[in-house]
Amino acid sequence: MMMLALALLVQQPMVNEAPGIMAALTQETVEIRENFAGTSLVLYGATRGLTLRDEIVVVLRGPDQDLRVMRKRRSFGIWVNTAPVDFPTVPSYYAMASSLPIDVIASPESLTRNGIGLESLLHPQTSPDEDDPDETELENYRAAVLRAGGRDALYAETPGGVDVLDGGLFRAVLKMPPRTPVGNYTAEVYLFRDGRPVASRTTSLRVEKAGFERLVYEFAHDAPMIYGLFCVALAMLAGYLAALIFGRD
Repeated sequence: MMMLALALLVQQPMVNEAPGIMAALTQETVEIRENFAGTSLVLYGATRGLTLRDEIVVVLRGPDQDLRVMRKRRSFGIWVNTAPVDFPTVPSYYAMASSLPIDVIASPESLTRNGIGLESLLHPQTSPDEDDPDETELENYRAAVLRAGGRDALYAETPGGVDVLDGGLFRAVLKMPPRTPVGNYTAEVYLFRDGRPVASRTTSLRVEKAGFERLVYEFAHDAPMIYGLFCVALAMLAGYLAALIFGRD
């Protein structure tokens, strides 16, 4: 009995320890060169005060963009885009990994309240002068956004993608596809307990062009007019050379 009481006293500070989390990426910069075919990032970390009720969620989010989604309809034999819906500040890249399926870790209301999960970020911007689509139509628009991002592997969810190791250590592997957008990224790590986040940690990542890709990218963004004229001149030159080569008898 005395040994049991002593064991409980030794373990008690661990149970009452405030939950905390630390995390870092194996690299802080990803360079995109001419032969870039995608890469994998490893996020590793440690937790404090981990209990059997706790789960870990990792989110890697790319720079935001404004999206306009339109519905295709046939009019007089021609397919046209109609009924536009704007989604402001949508992540251009969004990957989520979790120690368990996310719907087991927390309820949809809890995820939406904490801004976790891509669907919780897809809030359409409507105009009071236009007919607002109903909730069923909005779900179709959201599904279209998710399908578009999924085709290029820009939106991904990996249940069980976080490996919890001994001593409260954990790791997660996040994949970045060949069409990964450049810009500043944020990696957010959440420690969930009883369906709500009790600790979090944020770290940053930079994705940038390198080598010849960077020269072209900076040229196109710093001098778009000159870049456009250069592309037109290059296309005309290529057409002229093709005519000379293939136009001979």
